Parts: sequence; structure tokens; C-alpha cells
Amino acid sequence: MSTSNSTDAELRERLRGLMALSQALAAATEPEEVIGRILDAGTRLFRSEGCSIAVVDEPARELHFFAMEGRAKAPPFRIPLGQGIAGHVASTGETVLVNDTARDPRFFQGVDQKTGFRTRSILCAPVRWRGATLGTIQAVNARRIEGFTDEDSEVLVALSSLVGAAISRTRAESAARAAGNVLAAESEARHRMITGRTPAMVEALRILKTAAASPSTVLLLGESGTGKEVCARQVHHWSPRHRAPFVAINCVALTPTLLESELFGHEKGAFTGATARKKGKFELADGGTLFLDEIGELPADLQSKLLRVLQERELERVGGNETLRVDVRVIAATNRDLRAEVNAGRFREDLYYRLNVVQVSLPPLRARPDDVAALAEHFLARACSEMKRAPLRLSPEALDAMRRHPWPGNVRELANLIERCAVLAPGPEISVADLALDAFAPSAPGKSSAFGPPGAHGLPGTQRRPGGAGTNADAEAGVSSELPLGEAVEAFKRRRVQAAMDACGGNQARAAVMLGMAPPNLNRLLKSLGLRA
Repeated sequence: MSTSNSTDAELRERLRGLMALSQALAAATEPEEVIGRILDAGTRLFRSEGCSIAVVDEPARELHFFAMEGRAKAPPFRIPLGQGIAGHVASTGETVLVNDTARDPRFFQGVDQKTGFRTRSILCAPVRWRGATLGTIQAVNARRIEGFTDEDSEVLVALSSLVGAAISRTRAESAARAAGNVLAAESEARHRMITGRTPAMVEALRILKTAAASPSTVLLLGESGTGKEVCARQVHHWSPRHRAPFVAINCVALTPTLLESELFGHEKGAFTGATARKKGKFELADGGTLFLDEIGELPADLQSKLLRVLQERELERVGGNETLRVDVRVIAATNRDLRAEVNAGRFREDLYYRLNVVQVSLPPLRARPDDVAALAEHFLARACSEMKRAPLRLSPEALDAMRRHPWPGNVRELANLIERCAVLAPGPEISVADLALDAFAPSAPGKSSAFGPPGAHGLPGTQRRPGGAGTNADAEAGVSSELPLGEAVEAFKRRRVQAAMDACGGNQARAAVMLGMAPPNLNRLLKSLGLRA
């Protein structure tokens, strides 16, 4: 039997307690913090000796008591689903109030045997979320003489709703963090640094590791494909910022307008198509590292805005007037001679000096012949794993051929070559013939390339035509010089992709490797270009 004799003041105090708990749970992110706040609030709200939460383990058909506070605190334990008052509540979805457990046949003495605690009274409610019962919450041993009341039951039901929402949210956040950790581990493995033995590379990494401990800006120099982004990620991994985001952006991949929006963000209505506020890369990288690839291609007006961020650690979104402070470590990379760009008036001298705090030059792969084998074997193991195929090995002759290859595309070329072999080689050993180094090497004068005759540069059926430099360049791409730039780029893409598809007999996987892109991206590109797969 229960009573209902709480005063209006007590009810108001309980409501305030529930509201405060709701606000605290909204701010809590860690499951342990959420559960701790709930149990502490439950013990106070019901003036009980203890409070506990159990969750349903449906596959095992068990109720798992994993969190207990107060005098009833005990190590986690399990009981069969349906056993005891908590098991009954979890099975039926009913709220149960018992002020004398000795007279209730549903009470399971085994719980007290597990906890070493004598339960005299219990108030138990189901924890539900979106129609599903997640578990139970119970207060044990009321400190008041009259025991638990009907009003206590109503308050516990209200509390259980908060518990259900909080547990569901923290489960989702934990799952998202776990998925994020898996993705981060996969990304780290994909960008794992292979140091090699070349003295120039060893020295470059020594400088980078020393610089990683500081917040100083790093400028990476080197030809395309030498591994500048991999080195940038490694600096981030070595730095005190490694738990914060690593954000990368290519300064030549976007138009100046889009690049400004990507870097600094924009406000709703800042320009046509800006239907909502968007954070820029600097905001997204706050506390972490921002990698600016191809910094030598940055337009002049954005150079001044970047300089301000580097100097003042402040920025404004496009179309906004709010000044935002950011804490970002910048790593920039370029294959250009920035000193020459400064002298030519194409790059700001003050920005150059702001970026050039720690400068590191990465050697080309042709200067690292002793590192080719280690890099190739790493890429081969990764490719076989991603493609779910049996491990392959490189023949001694293939390794020797790769050591002697000039690698104009550097490490990126090597990675793409190995990925192509992993797709096409019958296995289990990759031979010199499988490498086909001559077929995919840049064409020498008077020599046909893999895709066509001299001057085609990878596009069959295109020839140089007489005329100026711009006309020749357009002719080499098989694109009319009369076309607007956007249409010319689109036409070049269409011819380049079609050439790769033709060369691979329509095999998208092989064509993707040849083009240096992932198969799903090629499939989307084919559709956007109106080409048949």
C-alpha cells in the first residue's frame, strides 16, 4: 500500500530537480557521466538508500545491473530476464512499488545475495525509448517511515523518460566515436609514413618530428607526388594536437569564390546558393591542424586574408561581420619555387615569410632508389587488403626494374602502379611484364604513348596543330581553343575518361586505376559526363 502526502513545496523541489537534471544530461557526453548524474539525482529525489540502473541484454535474455549508487552499491551482475521485481518490470513494462519485499512473491532474494544488501522496499520503473524497453531504474529502501508513495512513482516515470533519452543518445555518440576511431585508424594506416633509408628523407623527417612539438607553421616543398600530405599528417600525429581534427584543402581544386568560402566559411545569403551558414576549414580545424596543399596557387586576394588569420588568429565568414578566433596550426605545401613567385610579384612576400618558419624539402622518388622496395611492398599489402584478394609478392626482377625507373610521378605514381598490378596481375607474383613500366611512362619524342601517337599526351586521335602556345596546348588536349574555359575543361575530362575506358576495354576498375581515382568516383564521373559505363 502506498500513500500520497508530499507537500506542494516538495513537489516543486522535485520538479526543479528534474529540470536541472535534464539540463545537465543535455550537456553531458560521456556515458559514465550521464549515468552518474542520474543515479545521484535518483537517490536525492526519492530519499532512498540506493539507486540502480539495469539494461536489457536481449540476445542473452538477461537484465544487466551495471550501475549502482548509495549503500546498495555493488559490482555489476546479471539476472535472467523476467526474474525478480526488476525482471518483471523489464518484461511487462509496468511500474512497481513495493514497500515490504518480504510479502511480495516477485522479489528475488538472489539480488541481495549478490549485493550483500538487504532490500526492504523498492520502486522500479521501465526505461523506454521510442517504444522499446531499454532496461529499468530502481530506488531501494525509502528513508521515510511511510515508504515510497504514488507521487514517487510518477516522479520515477518522469525520470525514466530522461534516462531513456540520455542512454539512447550516449549509445549513439559512443557508436559514432567508435566508428570515427575506426575511420581514423584506417586513414592513419593508409597514410602511414614509410621512412626508408635515404639520408635526405631521414633528415627531413627528423626536422618535422622536432617541429611537431611546437605550434610553428611548416612549409613543405617538393615535386607533386612526393608525399607532402602524408608528411603533414605525420606532423599532426606527432604533435600535441593529435586528438584534434586534421583538415586538408587543395588550393588549386576550387574557384577563388568557392575556395574563400571553404577556407573561411560563409553566412546564410552571402551569395547565390548560400542557403545556410557554413563553417570554413579554419573553424573545422580549430584546436588541430590545417593542411593547405598547393599554397603557391592561392589567389592574391585570398593571400591577404590568409595572412591576417596567420597573424591575428582571427577571421570573418564570407558575408559576415562577426570576428571569430581560431587556434589552428597551419602546414602548407607547394611544388613551386615560392621565392621565385615572390620575385615575380605573384606571391606576397610577407605571407611567404609567415609560412616559411620551418621549411622542409622532400626528395623525389628517383633520388630514393633504396626506398622503392619498402614503399612498393607497403602499397601492395594495402591494396590486396582493400581488394580482399590473396597477398601478392613482387619478383626480384620487378623490384630491380622499379629501382631503375625514373618515377616522374614520384610516390603517387608508385602507389597507383602497385594498385593497378593488384587489380590486374593474375598472381601470386608480380612480374616485370605485369608492371608495364614502359607502357605507362611519359612519351619520349617520336615515341607512341599507351594512349596514342606522339603529341597525344594520353588522348588517342589528337594531334598538334600549328599555331601559338595556347592553340598547341588545346590541340594536345583534343579540345577546341574556341571553347569557353569551363566547356574546354569538361571536354578534356570527357576525352580523357573515354580514352581510359577504351584502353581498358570498358573495365571501370582498371580505368579507375589508370586515371588515379577510386572506382566509385569514376562511376559518378561517367554519369556526370554523360558517358556510358
